Amino acid sequence: MIELERHIEILLLNNDCVIVPDLGGFMTHHVDASYDEEDNSFLPPLRTLGFNPQLKINDSLLAQSYVEAYDISYPEALQRIEDEVNELKMRLQNKGSYELNDIGTLALNEDGNYIFTPCEAGILTPTLYGLGAYEMKRLEEQKREAVKAQQEEQADIDTAKIIGMEPIEDEDEDDVVRIKFSWIRNTVAIAAVLLAIVLLALPTGKTEMMTRTISNLNNTILFGMMSKDTNTSPIDYKKQDIQKTMTKVDTILKKDSVKVATTVRKDSARQGYCIVLASMVTKKNAHAFVEELQKKGYEQSEVYVHKDITRVIYGNFKTQGDAYNALKKIHREKGLEEAWVYKFSEKI
Repeated sequence: MIELERHIEILLLNNDCVIVPDLGGFMTHHVDASYDEEDNSFLPPLRTLGFNPQLKINDSLLAQSYVEAYDISYPEALQRIEDEVNELKMRLQNKGSYELNDIGTLALNEDGNYIFTPCEAGILTPTLYGLGAYEMKRLEEQKREAVKAQQEEQADIDTAKIIGMEPIEDEDEDDVVRIKFSWIRNTVAIAAVLLAIVLLALPTGKTEMMTRTISNLNNTILFGMMSKDTNTSPIDYKKQDIQKTMTKVDTILKKDSVKVATTVRKDSARQGYCIVLASMVTKKNAHAFVEELQKKGYEQSEVYVHKDITRVIYGNFKTQGDAYNALKKIHREKGLEEAWVYKFSEKI
């Protein structure tokens, strides 16, 4: 078993030359950082090795390493080194080369001379530990890649125009979400069909609740879409507008400290029509909403509970026509575009 490589590697940590008696000397060389043009990468500095077969005189450095490692005498260390060197020479004669792990490869040429090829990664060096190569292309190549990317992007745009797909360009993609009207319209149509099938399968008592929910959903989508001029142009919903709307609603719903003096009518016998401004909400949210409405001048708004469904309603109209006339005015108010006419169905 040849253990020379282990001792050589350890000794080279603190020494620039290690001589192996009757073989040669291994000497370190510092290699500066460099740039590899083929791989476009910077290579870190390293220490590499050279081999000089003329250095055969024993300087006791290697022998002392054997003495400390195996706790043997100095003569025993020299004998062990000699045995390993003889074994190494026999392997070189038989195979032509021998690899010293993490050091390099020693070989014999046709003339019987030693040829040493150091390890490409260099030898272990604590001061250079952790340094690695990194890729950095030349400025000219970066410009060429940028031009190529622009050409490919333009080619994609031209292809999209040829097949009839107009590319969407937006100066601030993080600020605007663009949606095709036709996509929303088709989605709403499919959802309406599926929900209609569900309604047919529900018991009669739950149908009214689901119908109002669907109506509110459709009104939210349709009123938002009908405010646009065309059916083919994309609809732009700015994130700031969405956040402002959500903040306004959240402010109304979180007024826990304010006690609102509103009338709650629960399952009372009423006739005629009213306008529903909010449906299927909690009582606390309903009271908060009524307070906001009364501040805006809708003094006839109130909380109305029927069949365990809480609504915010406005007015009490004798005829359906009167209710719809009032509904037209309410729809002009921002935030009340989803209001709808409701007929009281309680029995006296």
